[in-house]
Amino acid sequence: MKADIRARLESAAPLIGAYLLLSTLYAWQAWRRETPTIFSDELETTQISRAIAETGHAARRGEPYGFTSLVPWLTAPFWWLHPVATAYEAIKSVQAFVMAAAIFPAFLLARRLLSPGWAYFAAVAAIAGPALSYAPILVEEPWAYPVATLALWLTVRAVDVPGRWPIALAFVSCILAVLVRSQLVAVFGALAFGLLALWWRTPAMRRWRTSWSRWDWAGAVVLGIGAVIAVVAFLGHRSGEWEKVTTGWKGRMLEYGSWAGGAFAIGIGVLPAIALLAMLAVPRAERDRPGVRAFVVVAGGAVVSFGWYAAVKGAYLSTTFSSLIVERNLVYLAPLAFVATAYLFERAAAPIWAVLVAGAAVLALVVWVPIERGLDNFPYYEAHGLAILALANREWAWPVGRIETALEVLTVAAAVLLLLVGTRLRASLADAAAPVAVAVAVGLLVWNVTAEVYASIGEHEFSALVERNIPKPNDWVDRDAGSGTVTMLGQHMSDNPLGVPTTEFWNRSISKVWSVDGTGPGPGHTLTPDLQDVDGTLWPNPRTDFVLASGGVEVVGDEVAANEGSTLVRLDGRPIRLRANTTGIAGDGWIVGDPSDPSVPARAAYNRFDVSGGGTGTAVVTLSRETFGCGSGGVRLPGDAVVRIGILGRGEDKQPAIVRQTASDTQYVPACTSRTFALPTPSVPWRVEVAIPTFVPAKVDPKGSAGERRALGARISFDVVPR
Repeated sequence: MKADIRARLESAAPLIGAYLLLSTLYAWQAWRRETPTIFSDELETTQISRAIAETGHAARRGEPYGFTSLVPWLTAPFWWLHPVATAYEAIKSVQAFVMAAAIFPAFLLARRLLSPGWAYFAAVAAIAGPALSYAPILVEEPWAYPVATLALWLTVRAVDVPGRWPIALAFVSCILAVLVRSQLVAVFGALAFGLLALWWRTPAMRRWRTSWSRWDWAGAVVLGIGAVIAVVAFLGHRSGEWEKVTTGWKGRMLEYGSWAGGAFAIGIGVLPAIALLAMLAVPRAERDRPGVRAFVVVAGGAVVSFGWYAAVKGAYLSTTFSSLIVERNLVYLAPLAFVATAYLFERAAAPIWAVLVAGAAVLALVVWVPIERGLDNFPYYEAHGLAILALANREWAWPVGRIETALEVLTVAAAVLLLLVGTRLRASLADAAAPVAVAVAVGLLVWNVTAEVYASIGEHEFSALVERNIPKPNDWVDRDAGSGTVTMLGQHMSDNPLGVPTTEFWNRSISKVWSVDGTGPGPGHTLTPDLQDVDGTLWPNPRTDFVLASGGVEVVGDEVAANEGSTLVRLDGRPIRLRANTTGIAGDGWIVGDPSDPSVPARAAYNRFDVSGGGTGTAVVTLSRETFGCGSGGVRLPGDAVVRIGILGRGEDKQPAIVRQTASDTQYVPACTSRTFALPTPSVPWRVEVAIPTFVPAKVDPKGSAGERRALGARISFDVVPR
């Protein structure tokens, strides 16, 4: 008994050693990640997880939220740690070890058809690739990757050695995978393929098929096609996303699915992608070996299911959000690809024609990928597999054309290598075959680790850049608010797509995010409160201990702290009441209009609710175009600026409005110049409105301002000179 246990431990030592080595590397990379950057995904996971930790119920910004994933429940206990930095470090570090744990089910999967040595290679490679650079990011992937690998192993096991308990375990593991990440519903496709293959090969089914005529076979094919159509129709009925894409955007499915497949192939070293496809065509004699038929069937089902999901996801996002290379939806195929590679290296069992067809297919996928997206937007979160191309571009100064050529050459070389090592042509290498196979395997490991490390470097650099722009200390609001609750209130908050989410992440006391102009970002409930009274009282007005005002918003109360344009105000039980606020002003001070309709002027306003203590006198409005057109040879910019002032009231939209105008002024604001407007204020709450025609710098001055495509009016500032 003891000898047996010792032998097992000794055989597991290389696996455990590789796990500890790589997971320690990923934990170190996690430590280097200074702040979340993937918004809104990381913030939403954090919101839900914190709510579970505090109340036992899922919520976003205090509003109940339905079940999304097990991940927020798994990370919730870490949010009992204080301060936020401690909890964040703990989650990142744990996720590094959790994601790397995929090595164990990957090894068990590989051992069903491989010798120990090649199984070690497949398992280590499964956790060496660029997908592991997602480990420190607060999303579902770090937890989903090992669970998906577990489900694939148990599914192969159930198909290989069918029985009540193996099938039940496979089914439960697939359910668990879906609970961790809903996208992993694709593993049910692999399970369905496997169970269908089991049924197809039962003795009863074999006997029945022997009696089929040609027309019977034709009918079976028609029924199979009908079943597929029925499944697609059912899924379309259950999912609006699925229905929209499969009925109206089939061409985009092919395009975006191919992009994802090509990026996945590049990330894992190209050859494993070819091997995965070629493995599906191994001859019957090979399929009869232990574990091989089950692996082929499950791998085929997984390729179809995950590929279809990525195609639908990419096409749908292109119609609602952006054109993305959604490679991260295919990373779950990596363990299968490396097992297939190891098998062909060990057995040389691939048909020559299968390698040629698979190589041509992968070459088409690789060529189709718009790699410049991954280079221009590095780190490209949706496709970390392209990170190794960014290395060539950024470190070696390779242009896009050279990289594309290198990829084509690499793909052809990979296919040739697989022909020489993974088919019957291996005999031509004689005694050199095994060393060549090992050398290629080592090369693949180096490629994958390099891609992972460089993807991690990119995420670290971006994280460090974001962290440098966070007001210090990161949790300054928590420190000054103590155990109190904070409502964030600002304007033009969408101009700072990282600032608001990072402030909310680092300060758990922030429970609500509101805006005065409808620009409050998600995820979670955001509100533009109504004006209840001209004294600045808002509605609704829930109880909150503090308000974090920013973007020109001033709140009545005791100022506790101020930090880089944001002010923390204590309410002491009072309702939220505005002292003053601006609207329509971008973060850089410009009034911005609609670039699609330059005939509509850009508008901004200043509301003064509290007129005590110097709130009346003369309103001074300065409009400046001093930073544009000075060297453009006398550019004439459009139109006159109109400034109006009057008594503030509650408009039909329940927002501030001028109910009676008391004064106005009109002036032309030339390029490279500023103009000042001075208007007397009413003695009651008042409002100033500004309207100015816009210009698009990229159109007016293409050489000097090619990158500025907003419709700009002028830089604006408001001031009040007391009576």
